[in-house]
Amino acid sequence: MANLEALDKEAEKKRTRPIGSIQWLFQAASGAFIIFFLGVHLYVAHINGGSPIELFDTVVGNLRDPWWLAFFLIFLWVVTYHGLNGLKGIIYETGISAKARKFVSWAIFAVFVVSVIYGTILSLVVAQMAIP
Repeated sequence: MANLEALDKEAEKKRTRPIGSIQWLFQAASGAFIIFFLGVHLYVAHINGGSPIELFDTVVGNLRDPWWLAFFLIFLWVVTYHGLNGLKGIIYETGISAKARKFVSWAIFAVFVVSVIYGTILSLVVAQMAIP
């Protein structure tokens, strides 16, 4: 009887646990990267910037530089991961069933893939735009 109670408690613990420790570690690391990216963004766009038209030209010009394009794409992927992983954790904390967790995981993964593909394609298109 004690074994059944222990198994029930273990199953309940797994079902109510928000996210795993690896996901938590990635969430914390992506948060740290976002702080770095945000600092660079604030410097480039607001401290070092000029008028909004000049800023647009600067952004498009920066996207033509492979280093800035890579920086932006990494930023895009990290922010998308961080946001969607946080959303998944919030949904998991509601205590949904294991079947619903699996559906949420796949749905969020699909949204992540579609979002980063769209954002990457859009970035590459903007990088090729002619500056008026």
